[in-house]
Amino acid sequence: MNKNSHVVLICPDFFDYKALIENQLEKRFAKVHSFSDRPLCSSIEKALIKYNVANYNDYISRRYSQQLLDQLTSLIHDITTIFIIKGTSISPFFIQSIKSLNPNIRVIVYCWDSIANSKGFVKLAELADKAMSFDFADCQQYRLDYVPLFYSDDNTQAPSCEKSSYTYQFSFIGSYHGDRAKLLYNLLKNEKNALTTSFIKIYFQSKIQFIVFYLLDPYIRKCPKEWFTFDIIARDKMSDVFSNSCFIIDIHHKGQSGLTMRTWETLSLNYNLLTTNPYILLHQPITAVDILDRTHCNLWSTNKKSAFVKQLSNGNISTVPLTLSLWLDELFK
Repeated sequence: MNKNSHVVLICPDFFDYKALIENQLEKRFAKVHSFSDRPLCSSIEKALIKYNVANYNDYISRRYSQQLLDQLTSLIHDITTIFIIKGTSISPFFIQSIKSLNPNIRVIVYCWDSIANSKGFVKLAELADKAMSFDFADCQQYRLDYVPLFYSDDNTQAPSCEKSSYTYQFSFIGSYHGDRAKLLYNLLKNEKNALTTSFIKIYFQSKIQFIVFYLLDPYIRKCPKEWFTFDIIARDKMSDVFSNSCFIIDIHHKGQSGLTMRTWETLSLNYNLLTTNPYILLHQPITAVDILDRTHCNLWSTNKKSAFVKQLSNGNISTVPLTLSLWLDELFK
């Protein structure tokens, strides 16, 4: 990368991943200009944006994109790269305006959510110089480049230890969505002593969100109250929990096929992974991971895993886990 150039990062404030990306970009560019992919807003506004109620996100996207342009116009000839991740409230107008001001700027877009949850991404991809996604199925449907997610460069090899030395039978740390509470409750209630020997934290963005889903989701009312948190778990705490867990649980969104950062972090450290996402079988030997059936809450057989891999037209793509630095190399090459 040109150390005299500037890069604009537009990225969701998702746990500490944005800060990790910023740190890596600072090693590659003279200046990093970092923004969220949506304006600061309340929980209610976030819901209006997510579901585009009464075209609310269309309106916000246009206004927010203009605000970003106003901040970047004076720097437009120093900027060589615009890097947009997901782009929740970024209008196609933003890319068009950037290109009209400086046609030499390279625009790279990447989606770490499913297109079903990021419907505006397709229009951004059409205008970008390079468009990629972590979701294998979306890449096939929308003709995007497939680049799986990353794990932190700070991850170190996990020490080998016997199962009896683990503090937790299962661990899960993640945001609330979909059927996560249901699957966690049904899985752990069927495992001996698992409810009391596991570390489970389901994150809610606000107490209002928790109250709404407490009323709507009966499994939230069944789950132990200590499972719920409104505070983001620090990376050091997560690392300590995972290193002392027999199995790390990954429950992906029903509408996604992409592998989460949690998946790659788990694999990079050789921890035992229990995941609902069978697309991991594109990257790992079928004996290396356990697939949790969403419907029946039991494990897939070896035959079922083999059949899933065979039905995919591209076969086994054999992609090794990427560190954040290698991930950026792949996106920017």
